Amino acid sequence: MSDFEKLSEVLKPYAERLNTKIWVCEKIGRRLSCIARAGEESYCESFVAYEDDRYAVFCEREITDEEKNLIMHALDDIVKFRKLLTSS
Repeated sequence: MSDFEKLSEVLKPYAERLNTKIWVCEKIGRRLSCIARAGEESYCESFVAYEDDRYAVFCEREITDEEKNLIMHALDDIVKFRKLLTSS
C-alpha cells in the first residue's frame, strides 16, 4: 500500500462523518500536491476548508465552524501519520 493510500485511509472516517469529499494538499512553492483524499465524489465546486503556510484542505461543500474543528483534527492526524511514515 502506498503512502498516499495509507494517508487516505486515515482521512476516510472524517470524510464519512462530514459527508463530503476531502482533499489534503501540501504546498510546494506555488503548486499544491495532493497527499490524501477520501469521500464520495459529487463533482461539484470545491471549497477551501483550511489553509496555512504548508497545507490546504478542500471539501466539496462549505463547512460550518463546528465542522472546521473536525477538519483540523483530520489534518493533525494526517501530519502525525505522515511523519511516522517518513521516519521509518
